[in-house]
Amino acid sequence: VDLKADRLIGAFVVGTGIPMVCRRRDILRDHFDREGKDGYAYAYVYPGMNKVMQAAGRVIRTNGDKGVIELLDDRFLTKEYQELFPREWSEFYPATIGNIHKIISDFWKNVVQ
Repeated sequence: VDLKADRLIGAFVVGTGIPMVCRRRDILRDHFDREGKDGYAYAYVYPGMNKVMQAAGRVIRTNGDKGVIELLDDRFLTKEYQELFPREWSEFYPATIGNIHKIISDFWKNVVQ
């Protein structure tokens, strides 16, 4: 399904998309650990973040698309995850139940201007 223009103006991504722990991923993790790299990141974090990026990509498909992407997991506030954000995500706003309505309203007001 290709929802163009204003047919899809937002997405809520619940969680970091980390795959389930399994023997195959553990083998991959162990391999990268032996190579002196962060095996957990290669086996779990990067594939999970790829899923997050795919979900976000459904909202922003062309240069003219505008939309809100809500990342619903505190782990996205950590340096580890923020370093994986695309450069276009340099502006982000930590939200709570108390301020989410204002953040989204302000976003759309600025987009319309």
